[in-house]
Amino acid sequence: MSDPFLTEDMASIADVVGRDVVDELMAKLPGIEVKVPLHWTQDNPLSRIDRETADLLIREFPGDKFYIPTRLRQANNKAEALRLANQGQTSIDIAIQLRVSERYVRMLLAGKVLPRKVDARQMDIEDLLGDVG
Repeated sequence: MSDPFLTEDMASIADVVGRDVVDELMAKLPGIEVKVPLHWTQDNPLSRIDRETADLLIREFPGDKFYIPTRLRQANNKAEALRLANQGQTSIDIAIQLRVSERYVRMLLAGKVLPRKVDARQMDIEDLLGDVG
C-alpha cells in the first residue's frame, strides 16, 4: 500500500486487514498508542472501536504496539483539556475528544505546551511568497 498520508504502522495494518480498519482507528482513536492484547479486554483502547474490528486486530497483531496518528492538529486546547480533566475524564478520553495525541494531552495538563514563538530573524512566509510572483 503506498498511501503517502499513512504512517508505516498504519500502512502495515491496512495491508493486512484493510484500509477501512485504519480509517476506523484514525476516526475513533486518533493520537493513541495501542498495545494489542492477546484477548479482548474492556480496559484496552481497542474496546472503543467496533468489537469485530478489535477481534480482527487481536487475531492478526497480538502483542504488537502501534501509534494511531491524528489527522488534524488543533491549536493549544489547554483550557478545554483542563475542563474535561476536571470532569474526571481520562487522558485517552480527552485526546479522542480533542482529536490530539494522548501525549499532547498529558503535556497540556502538565503545562508543558508553550505558545509558538516567532523568530524575528525569519521572514514571514506570506512576505516571501509575495516576493516570488
